[in-house]
Amino acid sequence: MTTIPSTATPFERLVLNLSRLDRGQLAQLRRSLGDDTPGQSVPWLEGVFLRSGLDVRHDRQWRALALVAGLYSLIERPDESNEPTPAPEHRPTLGETFGALYLAQEQRPSTEKRFLALLDADMDALPYALRQAVTLLKADGRTPDWVQLLRDVDLWEHPERGARLRRIWAKDFYRTAERVITTDKPTATKTNTPTRPQSSLFDTTVPDEDEGETL
Repeated sequence: MTTIPSTATPFERLVLNLSRLDRGQLAQLRRSLGDDTPGQSVPWLEGVFLRSGLDVRHDRQWRALALVAGLYSLIERPDESNEPTPAPEHRPTLGETFGALYLAQEQRPSTEKRFLALLDADMDALPYALRQAVTLLKADGRTPDWVQLLRDVDLWEHPERGARLRRIWAKDFYRTAERVITTDKPTATKTNTPTRPQSSLFDTTVPDEDEGETL
């Protein structure tokens, strides 16, 4: 069983507590994804939140945390190890993880379309959209960073931070694509002809006036 460090954040503690659930509890959580509100049929989930240091007082946060807990149970199995798991230095957003999948699938248009539909989902549509996204990741041997996903989905309905979160996911998705494409591109044969570097998707450099028209 995974040891919970004293320095763990509430979201980290929640994921670790979810890893301690047995198969029957995880199965109950999976079934709860079909509830009108995820987690509605799992009354003991409140205790898991409290033990994690999360005193959930608002319906918005309950829906968000219960949804991610249900998605966790859809993918993960009980952690039977006794080794503590150190927190990673970098926690990727779902946009970054999905961007890596998009590239692994050779930029399949349906994957990009699925991701954009996820960004457009409101809280009512989010359970289905996220379940489809997580299942697609799992089929390729990938899982989201659950701690980061908890943080992000907790902000989904926030009037200002929710919109900013969607922009971050979109930027991470396309930046991941841009970075890997640039890295994997074959090295061209050297010539004496100077070449002008191509602008990337996120290049905001303004050309000098002396360069003339570029259109």
